[in-house]
Amino acid sequence: MNAVNEVRQLLGGLDPARDVHSADENRRVRDLERILASDRAVGSVRPRLPRRRLVVAAAGAAVLAAAAGAVALETFRQPQPAFAATPAILNYGPPATAEPASARLQRLAALAAAQPVPQRPAGTVEYLESANWFLNSSISGGRTTSAVVPQQWRSWRTDEDAGRMVKKDLPPTFRTDADRREWQRQGGRIGSSEEVRDSATGGFYSRFQGPVPTDAGVLRQWLTAGASAHEAPVQYLEDVAELAGVRLLNPAQRAAVLQLLADLPGVTVSGSVTDRAGRPGEAFSIVSDVHGLPAQYTVIVDSGTGALLGYEEMLTTTAGKLNVTVPAVISYRSYLVAEYAAMPR
Repeated sequence: MNAVNEVRQLLGGLDPARDVHSADENRRVRDLERILASDRAVGSVRPRLPRRRLVVAAAGAAVLAAAAGAVALETFRQPQPAFAATPAILNYGPPATAEPASARLQRLAALAAAQPVPQRPAGTVEYLESANWFLNSSISGGRTTSAVVPQQWRSWRTDEDAGRMVKKDLPPTFRTDADRREWQRQGGRIGSSEEVRDSATGGFYSRFQGPVPTDAGVLRQWLTAGASAHEAPVQYLEDVAELAGVRLLNPAQRAAVLQLLADLPGVTVSGSVTDRAGRPGEAFSIVSDVHGLPAQYTVIVDSGTGALLGYEEMLTTTAGKLNVTVPAVISYRSYLVAEYAAMPR
């Protein structure tokens, strides 16, 4: 039961075809290929933790199933394999300025607010696209088997909170052939799969309904509507990362997001960085053990527009029963497209 308890501690607080011009499509293909190429790199990594939920299976096996952006874990009884492959750590350079994180984020918020409001053609909806990477692991007292699972997310949302979400799981990768065989033996998927979910009015995404507030204080309350306030500041950073993956934010809304981040205790500057899609940005992080294991949670911000480019979670000191070598990136999200587009038929 020690392994199960440790997994519970680790994950207990967490729950995560449209017409385009050929140039846009080629750009997105190149972005995705670049990101997935970095997924296959093996090396030391910095990590973080996503939103998960706990499910208890029959025959004493504890199953931790992945929610959006989550690490999925199951317990089985086999001998321990080699450490799992994880993405290379991003190379953080000197900060863009000598300002502390709060002051710099406030300046970026002002920059975001000054951006022009994008034109919205008639008959269009919010369209978002992202590339995501999640570590899926099965663990027991003596063995952990892991698969690296890249995902493509695309979504279309109307003003009435109706829409479509498409999640495509790409073929998982493994550190060893033995892990692949064990994964298959346990019934794990090794090919691609796609889930398409169409939602009627009010059903697109239950957490973030209606207009996103443009005031940081109101936004903070809106993020936890119907629930109690978060116990740790980093949980608001996690909310912002989730929000950026499913909602198109206008300049005022981006400014509110950055101001909220600026107000969080413990936020620090990680430095300048090129994200996994090859875009320059500035990284801001919070280190927390609110979900069990100490982890670093980072957002990457475009210094020209204030848009969120990406989010990463990295284990910093210990991996517990997970078969990764710390520091290790255990999940990331790369926000590739946020624009208005026609709803697919």
